[in-house]
Amino acid sequence: MDGIPPERMVADSWPALHGRPVLRRTVAVGLVLCVSVAAALVVRGVNALTAGRTGRETDRDRAERLAGFHPSQHPGVGRFYIPVGAVYAHTSDGAPVAYLHYRLGGGRAPGLGDFLSAYDLPSPGPAAPLPADLLAALGGDEPAEAPELPESPLPPGATPTVAATPTESPSAEADPTLPSTPTPEPSYPAADPADPADPAADPAPAPAVAAAPDEPAPDEPTPTRTPTPTWIPGPSPTDLPTHVPTARRIYVATIPGGLPGAADIYIRATG
Repeated sequence: MDGIPPERMVADSWPALHGRPVLRRTVAVGLVLCVSVAAALVVRGVNALTAGRTGRETDRDRAERLAGFHPSQHPGVGRFYIPVGAVYAHTSDGAPVAYLHYRLGGGRAPGLGDFLSAYDLPSPGPAAPLPADLLAALGGDEPAEAPELPESPLPPGATPTVAATPTESPSAEADPTLPSTPTPEPSYPAADPADPADPAADPAPAPAVAAAPDEPAPDEPTPTRTPTPTWIPGPSPTDLPTHVPTARRIYVATIPGGLPGAADIYIRATG
């Protein structure tokens, strides 16, 4: 058709590519590789910038963290449990409070023993009634009472130990604030060697005494060192584990008719 210019090909932009199909293919492949490498570098840079960032923290994460059961608080365990119920709220005075419910299937699945060992928890004690606010928060089929884990002691702090350290008797020292008084030296009159009555005269030589044979000297008492208690400070508050809540109560209820190790675990923790 007259007046309509023919379509321009890639070779029209580069006259050197006319009649050289191999060179055209090489240039096309090079352009594709350059674009692919550039896209890969962009993706890698975005991943590097966002690698250290965490997603939005949910109420379940806050509740687990407050109770000390968040996976990030137990990196060496290698496994973690997901609660079937989690509530994060605040008390009337503004203190945070967390309620958690874990259900363990037992049998071949991890059971109560594995849960207690994973979080280094003691065995359950006698039964105790569940707190009313826990029952109201979870709002499920929680029992009225269940065996409660013994109250965990506070993290180990400073412990007194007895170390053998020498003690020395206090010695009197002069007060540097008081003026020192020189001690007068006694003066004696000139001695008359011819006067035997003169006390300042040279006394008569003492008679010679035969040396006694060598005898073992009596044993002298060896001073004993009394051990005194030495206070060895424990870790500072900043060195203590971050997953120790202010107050935490854990209840374990066995599932009737369940497999061995099956249990429901209810936790109430305040910060």
